This record gives sequence, structure tokens and C-alpha cells, in this order.
Amino acid sequence: MSQQTLIDKILKTAEKEADELTDEMIGRAAENEKLTLKNAAAECAAIKKASDEKCAQIKRIAELTSGLNARKAKLHARREMLDEAFAAAYRKMKRADQSDRLDLIKKLIIKYAPAADMTVVVSERDLDAAVSEKAALEKALSDKFGKAAKLNFEKSEKLSGGVYMRSQLCDVDASLDAVFSDLREKYEAEADRLLFPAL
Repeated sequence: MSQQTLIDKILKTAEKEADELTDEMIGRAAENEKLTLKNAAAECAAIKKASDEKCAQIKRIAELTSGLNARKAKLHARREMLDEAFAAAYRKMKRADQSDRLDLIKKLIIKYAPAADMTVVVSERDLDAAVSEKAALEKALSDKFGKAAKLNFEKSEKLSGGVYMRSQLCDVDASLDAVFSDLREKYEAEADRLLFPAL
């Protein structure tokens, strides 16, 4: 075999191997490209899914917050209306005429008296009227406790109405403020139901 033939054969073999190597590299590059595109598409889909979930979560939070704010505003309006209704009732009780105030005082003393012997504190404007009922009140308390009752009356500039009763047994706050506070606690739910039946 001549030297040229040997060179040609080596070159031909090298060219063939180079072509095969090039084809293999192109094939691998194509596979890598497909894999890269597939991974990128998967990553893109994952990012989109996470983004969609985050957007949905933000939307849910916004809807809940909006609903909560609307509910808070509605409850605040209801609270203001109830406060105004009870404030109007309280003002009306404070403006009651003397006859109504005296009736209330007598009922409070008879109902809540802690003992037959006690000191009854009333507002300055109610003192004379309350003292005028002393005998009738002592009789009612004597019947209630089964022994002779004795009442002492005092005036207080702090009381706007009602009574405060002191005895050796205990004190009872039946002032207008205390009575009204108890009434409000007792009837607030009912007032809410009547004022806002559809809510």
C-alpha cells in the first residue's frame, strides 16, 4: 500500500469519525435543547401556578377584609343607633316628673332594701317627697322583713335619681345610673332584635 493510499484512508476514516461525532453532538444538543425547553416550560408552569394561587389568596384576603370592614361598619352603625336609643331613654328617665321619680324610689326601696333598718340616700330634689312617704315605706318594709322598720333619709348632690341604701348588712346601689345600666344590659339584645329584625 502506498503512502498516499494510507494517508487517504486515515483521512477518510478521520472524516467519517468526525461526521459521526458531529452527528452525535448535534443529536445530544437537540436532546439538551428539548430537555431545557421542557424544564423551562415546567418551571414557567410552576411559577404561573404559584402566581395564580398567590393572586387567588390575595383576592380572598381582599374579599374577606372588605366583607369584614363592611360588617364592622354595619355593626358600628347599629351600636351608634342603640347607644342613641338608650341615651334618649336615659334622658327621658332623668327628666321624669316628681310623681314618677317618687314612684320609682318607692319601688326600688321596697324591692331592693337590704334590711329593715337603713339609711336611704336620694337626690336633693327628691328628698322632701321621699321623706313624705317615710311612714308608708316603713310599713311596707316591716311587712317584708317581719319586724319594725326604721328609715333615715339623706340627700346627695351626686345622685341624679333613684336611691342608694346603706345598712349594717350591706349597701345597695339602686341609683338611676345603676338601674339604667342593669336595664340596658338586660334589654340590649332585645332592643337590637327589634331595631334590626332583618340583619
